[in-house]
Amino acid sequence: GMTLWWLAPLVRVELMLMFIAAHPIADTYNPDDDKIYFFFREVSWEGNDKSIVSRVARVCKNDVGGLRSLTNKWTTFLKTRLVCSIPGPDGVDTHFNELQDVFLLPTRDDKNPKVYAVFTTSSSVFRGSAVCVYSMMDIRAAFNGPYAHKEGPDHRWVEYEGRIPYPRPGTCPSKTYDPRIKTTKDFPDEVVSFIRFHPLMYRSVHPLTGRPVFTRVRVDYTLTQIVVDRVMAEDGQYEVMFLGTDAGSILKVVSITQENWSTEEVVLEELQVFQVLCTTQLHKHKHLQQLYVGSSEGLAQVSLSRCHLYGQACAECCLARDPYCAWDGNTCSRYIPASKRRARRQDIKHGDPFSTSFFLYGVQSNSTFLECIPKSQQARIRWYKQRPGSERLEEVRLDDRVVHTARGLLIRSLHPSDAGAYVCMAQEHSDFTHTLLRLTLQLVTHGQLDGRPKPSEDPAVELRHGAESRQRYKDYLRAMSAPVGTLEEYCDSLWLEKRPSRVRGKGLGVGKWKHIQDMKKSRNRRHHRERKDNVEKQERAVRTAEE
Repeated sequence: GMTLWWLAPLVRVELMLMFIAAHPIADTYNPDDDKIYFFFREVSWEGNDKSIVSRVARVCKNDVGGLRSLTNKWTTFLKTRLVCSIPGPDGVDTHFNELQDVFLLPTRDDKNPKVYAVFTTSSSVFRGSAVCVYSMMDIRAAFNGPYAHKEGPDHRWVEYEGRIPYPRPGTCPSKTYDPRIKTTKDFPDEVVSFIRFHPLMYRSVHPLTGRPVFTRVRVDYTLTQIVVDRVMAEDGQYEVMFLGTDAGSILKVVSITQENWSTEEVVLEELQVFQVLCTTQLHKHKHLQQLYVGSSEGLAQVSLSRCHLYGQACAECCLARDPYCAWDGNTCSRYIPASKRRARRQDIKHGDPFSTSFFLYGVQSNSTFLECIPKSQQARIRWYKQRPGSERLEEVRLDDRVVHTARGLLIRSLHPSDAGAYVCMAQEHSDFTHTLLRLTLQLVTHGQLDGRPKPSEDPAVELRHGAESRQRYKDYLRAMSAPVGTLEEYCDSLWLEKRPSRVRGKGLGVGKWKHIQDMKKSRNRRHHRERKDNVEKQERAVRTAEE
């Protein structure tokens, strides 16, 4: 009822308007200064040009209207533009101008929540969506800044530089500013008249990072809804976005701030909840850790954490970079900060398979094998390739030379064009796609392997160079059989890096430590032998099938 009561004057004030959300937010420690913030989009005229713009507006919570002709009409209504754009060359920005949804993420200060907003573009050039994050301090600064004024023969908006009446238009009646003004009916006529003709602020509100934190362009859906959850992980807090689409799907995205203060957005999961096109509504239940998804088809309940989808292995769990999940020594399970269990591993900041590089060397014209085994029988594996110097992923073309097997990708005769980054992706039940592994394949020519030195008159030197050349060839063959830096080694290094003091604190002597290292080396050698045996088995199977 209250929302409709506040909305009714707004609809009368604005024409051709699409209302999105309303939120009460405190302005000072005096409740009389509290304001209602409205988020909407409207058709705006700039001269003879018509465009759709997104707005944030506000009125005082204690606004009861004015006198005479302004009875039941707001006297503190102000608005300004919300900008969400990608800066382009020559100062030409790509604007996402149509606001779709807003979510306020609380902070320790109730007066300054973070404002997450979803936008789409009405551009005829491309279809796309974006998420921008705003500071309430920046929004207040815009309302405390200069007013806009239409001027000139083309009626363009310019900065108003004339006299501003007292009390400042948009200020709430309270003891904070003037004890003599107890209600909005006490405002002088010039204050009410000024705000009627100057409801727009001149300065727009720009996102915290200066650009969107997440974009989706050239896809067959648009983002429509957003819910954000602040999650405590082992190395700090993370903000996870759940983004609803008009295709009935949900994107789960985590925002990661690195040591150099750059922000990285990682799509953890893409879940198809409904099969038909619909406007997805999201609602988060904090205590039950559930996300409720509503549409014209019905209501669905989705858990915020679905750690079992990341498999049972330590490395897979860590590489998923999901702050909800950690490897507890046996499986990938929900991370609980208050838990006393020590055997938990996470790697949110650096656990990206795209940044954790596993290199594989292959000899030109020889065969090589890229191993990638899904943990689920229902998973469908797809291989993608990223050529050197390109950011685009292309699906690997299969033929008689490049064969997809149950355990990975067999390339029977390496060409120079085969070099590059290979991405192994698993698709589960048509609703969950995630990256299992990324391998960088580097090619070595026979000339590099040969490495023959210039002839020497000393037979001993000649013999030594010959031995070095043969050893180098053996080293390359050994490198072919397994990636440098396996997933198992990655997880071991993560464990040792996080808990060196505890290991030493248990009285682990030098001899004991050396024994563990020798065991690890033995295990890795066994792992490499098994991998090489698998490659040979795959090649024999292919030859048998051909025969």
